[in-house]
Amino acid sequence: MSYILPSALIVVFGYLILSKLETIERRLARQQSILNQLTEDLPEPAENEEIRTLLTAGENVQAIKLAREVYGFSLIEAKQYVDRLNERNS
Repeated sequence: MSYILPSALIVVFGYLILSKLETIERRLARQQSILNQLTEDLPEPAENEEIRTLLTAGENVQAIKLAREVYGFSLIEAKQYVDRLNERNS
């Protein structure tokens, strides 16, 4: 009987946390959409050409390393960035 109240509180707080997370995710998606629209017409950085050159030479690891150095990306972010550049190049 004494476990009912703590269990109910955990469920309520869990629901509140999930609700807040969904709100934050929606807001982040809107901000990403706005950012994409704002940066759509900007010229590409010159470093992208060097990254593409490395990709065409089959130097994927070097391209990722360069992206990390130039842009300060994490390993995962650099890999995703290089993959997007490679897709646009194909």
